[in-house]
Amino acid sequence: MTSKERVLRNYSFQSVDRFTIDFCAESKVYALLREHYGVADDLALMERLHVDFRYPKPRWIGFPLVDSQGRPTDYFGIPRAGEGDFGYAVVHPLAEVRSVSEVDAYPHWPSPEMWDYDRYAEDCARFEEHAVLGGAWGWFFEAACELVGMDRWFLLIHDRPEVAHAILERIAGFMERTSEILFEKAGRHIDICFTGDDYGFQTGPMMSVPMFRQFVRPYLQRLYDVGRRHGKPVMHHSCGSVAKWIPTFLEMGLNILEPVQVRAAGMDARELAARYGGRLCFHGSIDTQGTLPFGTPEDVRREVRERVETFLPYGGLTIAPSQHLMTDIPVANIVAMYDAAYEYAWLAAGR
Repeated sequence: MTSKERVLRNYSFQSVDRFTIDFCAESKVYALLREHYGVADDLALMERLHVDFRYPKPRWIGFPLVDSQGRPTDYFGIPRAGEGDFGYAVVHPLAEVRSVSEVDAYPHWPSPEMWDYDRYAEDCARFEEHAVLGGAWGWFFEAACELVGMDRWFLLIHDRPEVAHAILERIAGFMERTSEILFEKAGRHIDICFTGDDYGFQTGPMMSVPMFRQFVRPYLQRLYDVGRRHGKPVMHHSCGSVAKWIPTFLEMGLNILEPVQVRAAGMDARELAARYGGRLCFHGSIDTQGTLPFGTPEDVRREVRERVETFLPYGGLTIAPSQHLMTDIPVANIVAMYDAAYEYAWLAAGR
């Protein structure tokens, strides 16, 4: 069974030879593991870890991603700084915005034509035996928070909802059209529509139900619908406690939730499996907040086995971390996780 076949069967709750395995980490962890395993590149590392997924990314060919002070920016023109691969916004360009006309006048709105789609299609075609995740990373709510500043953003939603919607439309419209072109160009090579936006804190949801329905759901639905129009299952990434939103996600057509931050409120893997097993697939859940950074290799192995056994009655599990692996996690524990993942994943054979 190829990785592609395994993933598609697993995410349809059909029988598989083993549960699927995925890997996500910041670049420094990739380097540490390449050195540990003695492999030359990231693709060789993925093979060594038995990873079933591949994530080609389109290449940016738009305006330079640097501001007038030489600081790196994202493609919304937000200057960023900090260690690691993600960083943080050091300026909120729309912090003082008060009108729709000011939103329209912002000079750094990107265009969907600013990606190299032909190169992306070629990259996707390289992975015929693996499950390819595609689509624009749908972080429209996060991007709005960073453009305005989180505190000001929630005030803007309350005080000037028409301005908030204008910002969301600019961001989500760009992402929706980008995804549509990605699937038009490379859809025959893409297996899963992957979106991501964070809606949870550690202790609970980031917003109220009415706020979610008004300022998240309509835009997120459009991103899900791109994948659904092209016949692809939909995977959504959200950090934090999103248990409250799972019924809504299911109504919207979500198939796979990633990454399952098990230490967040309401995100216990056993409870989620009991409530949603057989209806929603779960991608992740090996604890990056406790077990992986602070446990022993044996603790890690035990958690991997427990997670596999929890989902054996239902299927649909991908063994992967509950967040990106970072350098606070000992290499020995990462090795233990992937050794155990490959060993215990086979317990799903013939389930």
